[in-house]
Amino acid sequence: MLQLWRRNLEHLKPFEEREVLRLDSINEQSWQLKRYAILAEGRTFEAEVAAAATAEALQRLPKAGSLADAIGNHGIGFQIIHFAETAVVSPVFYWQWGSVLAQPFQIKAQWNRPTIFKDGVDEIVGCIWEMNIVRDEVKAWTDTMLGRSQNPLEQLSDYLNAGLEFA
Repeated sequence: MLQLWRRNLEHLKPFEEREVLRLDSINEQSWQLKRYAILAEGRTFEAEVAAAATAEALQRLPKAGSLADAIGNHGIGFQIIHFAETAVVSPVFYWQWGSVLAQPFQIKAQWNRPTIFKDGVDEIVGCIWEMNIVRDEVKAWTDTMLGRSQNPLEQLSDYLNAGLEFA
């Protein structure tokens, strides 16, 4: 009985850090996106896969708003491209209404076709490694965009250049 119980819990493995890469940010279609890659054990970064994930994200994002838009999105966000064990998963997040983080979709590509992205699982926000980046992005937004009120354009530059604790 104990062995059966342990076997049923094999998915609860001890947490191990994964390599996180800070990729070049993009400024396309009026969207400014910071980008990150996470590499599971045994996975390597593939620029072609990251480019395909970003292209798909840009097709799916709503029309970019502006920093001055109080009722819509600000055209600013971040993308995570997770080279995970079972697939390439890529959630995208963006800022709206000054202090709200939106996640409109998650895309996923199977390893047998890693540049063909389709819908991910709707109810999933992200895994623990992705949430570490989200946590640091929330802190960067809070410290830069909501931390001062002198010069919003300078604050935006500070946010876009803010590094992560582990990147």
